[in-house]
Amino acid sequence: MLTRRIWKDINLKVDFSYYEINDYVVSADSKSSYYKKSPWGRRKINLDKVIKEGVEVEINGHIIDPLSFYVSYAYNDWRYKGPNTGPAGVAGEKLGDRAKNRVNAGLRYNLFENTLLLLDYKYQNEQIAEVCEEDPPGSDFWDCYDNPMDSYDVFDFAIEQTLFKKRGFIKDAVLKFYVNNLFDEDYENSRGYPMTDRTYGGALSFKF
Repeated sequence: MLTRRIWKDINLKVDFSYYEINDYVVSADSKSSYYKKSPWGRRKINLDKVIKEGVEVEINGHIIDPLSFYVSYAYNDWRYKGPNTGPAGVAGEKLGDRAKNRVNAGLRYNLFENTLLLLDYKYQNEQIAEVCEEDPPGSDFWDCYDNPMDSYDVFDFAIEQTLFKKRGFIKDAVLKFYVNNLFDEDYENSRGYPMTDRTYGGALSFKF
């Protein structure tokens, strides 16, 4: 991990990762000669060695005194060059199904002394998630399928009002109003269910 102050309180953090995973299990693709449709779902393949490489980069700090920011980017690449690869294999496709790119970013602006505006953003590129469900429930029979997921961009917005710092046994009382999925993005979870549309809400938090 590399951490460095770029300018004033703006900091850069870079984290490199490299993993060698032995006996990594994936499901056989339907085009593979190793695929077997059975009451227990897809046949599993045990890969001898899988390589996972990644990098995470984060920058955070203040642009001006009342305005701070953070930006982070993560990239992960999965590789396998052993047996069972290629058009008749499984590893190349299944390992490549995972989302490789993710971005998180946000702005924080102190509008007034006790009033904070928050804008958050997250991005994930397309992926294919494997879903296995017991069908019917309690039967020990499993149905497995691939769920393609599109990339998505989601914005969240909130206003936090600090009511007081300390009053009796209560500390840091904050009232928050928020709008999640600000632009009503259509996206889904790994099982293919639509995620929540634009949502409005409020919350009160405090400490003892």
